[in-house]
Amino acid sequence: MENNDKLHHPLVSIVMATFNESVNFITEAIESILHQTYNNWELLICDDSTNAKTIDAINQLANTDSRIKIIRKSERMGFVNALNEGLSNAKGELIARMDGDDIAIDTRLEKQVAFAATHPNISLFGGNIYIINEQGEVLTERHYETSPHKIQRMFMYRNPFAHPTIMFRRNIIDRGFLYDTQFKKAEDVEFYLRLYKNGYQFRNLNDFLLKYRVVGDMQKKRQLDNWYFNHKARSKNFIRSKPLFSICSWFISLVYKYTPKKVISYLYKRENQAKRLK
Repeated sequence: MENNDKLHHPLVSIVMATFNESVNFITEAIESILHQTYNNWELLICDDSTNAKTIDAINQLANTDSRIKIIRKSERMGFVNALNEGLSNAKGELIARMDGDDIAIDTRLEKQVAFAATHPNISLFGGNIYIINEQGEVLTERHYETSPHKIQRMFMYRNPFAHPTIMFRRNIIDRGFLYDTQFKKAEDVEFYLRLYKNGYQFRNLNDFLLKYRVVGDMQKKRQLDNWYFNHKARSKNFIRSKPLFSICSWFISLVYKYTPKKVISYLYKRENQAKRLK
């Protein structure tokens, strides 16, 4: 009975790294977990905030539910170290990522837990996202590839997952896989590539799991900042075993870096339209 309960109703550890999010954003993010239709979870908030209002908002929400646990250090952890701190303290059979300014769809955990139970060979899985602005209005939607073979192919030139939607099995961290602290950006890409190199399998659910918030020109800044670390992640994991992969990835990433943002947005829209018609 205990093994069956672990399979169909496992504890999910949600790891959220926070740093001075606005009170509205962090409140919406945490409340979206409190409103999940699946209730066997713990929320680990690894908080680096220095803003008193953000800290107070997190504390107040944590006081309303014992499943919310706050991790703070005397010195600032930094985003990647904060994620690893959360992973190291997670007790769940399944680990989910979440950011402090996004909003989880209320059925997110329920759908991912059900998927985990029926796909025991898949170790890490994400899903589709709505992109929202500061006011929470939907700007567009992004569909992610569901085919495992196409996901593997995409590793060469782009990130096949929305990081805040991923869920993965506990055995990954039990085997020593954490985020590489040398990667201040694209830490998620490096993590996936390392898992891929070690034989883990991936998938995306064909469901919307999250509202991903874009603030100002944040998306543009992330694209430029991430270019170097995306290439570094691929070189680190494949320069010896698959040198052609690394060279092709570098070339494709370079083209992507200098492609006008309007062109990239247009290509994303065309891709999303094609996936909706499937």
